[in-house]
Parts: sequence; C-alpha cells; structure tokens
Amino acid sequence: MLNPNQDTDTFRVFIRKNQNSSSNEESNQVYIDITPKMKWKQFLKASGKKLGIKAVNVYVPTRGGNYNEIKFLDELKNGDIVVISEGEDFNGGKNGGMKRKASDEKVFVSVLGAGGVGKSALTLRFVRNFFVQDWDPTIEDAYRKQVQVDGKSCNLELLDTAGQDDYEALRHTWMTDRDAYIFVFSVDKAASLDELNSFFELHERINGKGSNFPIILVGNKKDLTDENPGERKVSLNEGRKRAERFGATYIETSAANGEHVNHVFETLIRKVRQKGAPANQVGPQCCNIM
Repeated sequence: MLNPNQDTDTFRVFIRKNQNSSSNEESNQVYIDITPKMKWKQFLKASGKKLGIKAVNVYVPTRGGNYNEIKFLDELKNGDIVVISEGEDFNGGKNGGMKRKASDEKVFVSVLGAGGVGKSALTLRFVRNFFVQDWDPTIEDAYRKQVQVDGKSCNLELLDTAGQDDYEALRHTWMTDRDAYIFVFSVDKAASLDELNSFFELHERINGKGSNFPIILVGNKKDLTDENPGERKVSLNEGRKRAERFGATYIETSAANGEHVNHVFETLIRKVRQKGAPANQVGPQCCNIM
C-alpha cells in the first residue's frame, strides 16, 4: 500500500523486464510510486535501478491485449503493469503495439518564456491539476494530455522549455516543427514581457512574417497582483498591445489557483484548428481573457 503520508496524487505502477511472455511475470514484478513532481527521466532511472538494467523503452498494455510504447508519465495510471526494455524490440504479450488512429488529432506545442515566470507550474497545473511552487529548472520536459474541445478529442503534446540564457542556442530546436506556441511572462515582472521579443523574432524567422501562426500570450501570476495590486508591473492594456503585435490571443492566468489555465490550452487548440480549416469551417473565435 502507498504510504499514507505521501501526496494524494501519488500512484503505483508495477514494472518488469522485457522478456518472453511464457515466463512468470508476477514473480519478476516490482513497483514504482509515481509522484506529482516525478519527471520522465527520473522514472526511467528509478525503473532501471530496480530492474538492474538501463531503462530505455516503456510499454503499457491496451484493452485489446497488445502493448503501446509510451514516452510520457501522464500515460500511466494506477495499477498499470509496465514493461521496460533496454532498447530491444518488445517481447512480451501479443506482438506489436496498437497504433493511434490516423484520424486522431495531435497538436505539438512549445511553452516558452524567461526563467521564473511559471512555465512549468502552468504546464503541470493543466496536465496534472497540481501546483508546484518549487521546481528544479531543467533543459526541457515533455508531457502529453488528451483533451476534449468542442466535442472533439485532441492529443496535446507539450514541451516545457528552459528560460535561462544558457540554453538560448536550443530555442531554434524547441520552436521548429511545432503547431503552436504559448509565450509566458509574469505580470509582476515587466522585463519578462520584453524578453519574449526575442522568441517572437525567432518565430518570424522560422515560420515567416504574417504566417498567422497560433500563439497564446499568457500573463501568469495573476493571483499575486490580485492580492497586491501594487505588485503589478504589466497592465492589462500593455499585455493586450503586445499580444496584438505578436498576432496572439492574450490570457492572464494563475497557475497557483488554476484560474484560466484550461482556457489557455483549449483556446490554443481552437486556434490550431482554425488555421487548418477551410474558411467556411472555422470554429468559435477567441478573445482576450483577463
């Protein structure tokens, strides 16, 4: 059983080595407790240590008895029996994994901005409905979440990126082959809004000026300035003007209490759909949210 002192969002999965299905699977299983703060690389490292292997690939069962390879912790659920391999082909259960349907919608998004503006907090609030106040900065973290927007399912793949100048050389990679961007700044730090200019300039070089590329400009930490209006350094009007310059939709959020967080991602999906739809099939229009 889970330790009663652990976070209520912690859950347990059972892991075993990739091996022939004729062997005794239960005797070779151990467990891993997945915590809200755990990252994919930490899961691989912990799994490899428990199994005595270098964990590379992860497979989970489907309802049809096959196995799918996964690359995101958000695809795991309590009680899953997870197969871990060192990179070799899957060798447990029925041959192969079930592929996603070609009709499944998948949207690739990068979350970008300066350090300390709450990019990871915003992402984790959306993906896991969890607020993390202290988060160790990393180069990048990937998440996946399936959401329903306007009655249609979408597989949202999120890349949470580092904001430190040390990783500026990686920005081109983070912003290439994306369907949309979320630009994040903190409403209590004016400099964090100005730092987004370099991201926008890079976007124009990658995607072209006037490309109608889907962008959401997020003014985060709204809760801090709601409680102490004197802390606000970027006005609502300033945020809207910058969004207009970026060709973006402006939304103010609080990752701490979840205010407008879901709306950011739902609006982004609608913008992606609008860009790809014929003119007579464009869905609901987006508006500024404060």
